[in-house]
Amino acid sequence: MSLVSRHKRERMKMNREQRLVKLLLATPISASLVFGMLHFASTRVDGQEPQVLSVQTHIPLAGVKGRIDHFSVDVKGQRLFVAAVENHTLEVIDLKSGQRVHTIADLAEPQGVFYDASTSHLFVACGLDGVTKIFDGASFQVLATVKFPDDADNIRYDSRSKGVIVGYAGAKQLRKREEGTGGLGFIDSDGKKTGDIVIDAHPESFQLEKSGSRIFVNVPEKKEIEVIDAAKHSVLARWPVSAEDNFPMALERT
Repeated sequence: MSLVSRHKRERMKMNREQRLVKLLLATPISASLVFGMLHFASTRVDGQEPQVLSVQTHIPLAGVKGRIDHFSVDVKGQRLFVAAVENHTLEVIDLKSGQRVHTIADLAEPQGVFYDASTSHLFVACGLDGVTKIFDGASFQVLATVKFPDDADNIRYDSRSKGVIVGYAGAKQLRKREEGTGGLGFIDSDGKKTGDIVIDAHPESFQLEKSGSRIFVNVPEKKEIEVIDAAKHSVLARWPVSAEDNFPMALERT
């Protein structure tokens, strides 16, 4: 048997769904922003050149101290929303001018952030008090708040319900919580909580498939990926992972 055919057979033995979920490594971001542009090199006869990331511009955030967490972008308005978790602020960046244009202060460790262009609502999940706040995307006035037990973190948009899903609570070494289940909380576009799903420990990055109802959830404390049925609010499977600290996730859609 040739090496190529053996390799092909080995790949076929792998669970196809597990291969869809790719775990990526990331490092903390300091209180400044570096933007890059992907340059695609020409394809050679013997293969394709790798993509190269180069720095396009650098935007300092004066007065912002500590680590930066998640981002969200307003594509039409060309704004970037930055969760400055250790500074307890949400920074609004004008991508045209490369300048900070607004700061939402006094947030209890903002972690997750999502801007909904269809409603111009800005969702900000805070770790210290477990609150997710919904702001008007123009005036930045608070429209609604949703309280989770603790550590509101990652936010994802759910195209099926037109709302968002927030990961919260649960065992997490970074916060010195050794025990406890976490959850995914469902919030509609008006800021009303509509349901929860229990997760084995704190949910880190999670991704939703476009053509179905499944959610793939990183659970580092259990060294697993939980597969959730969003429609039935049930756990379909638990996939063990060998990687330490499986925090980020990207879903390859084929």
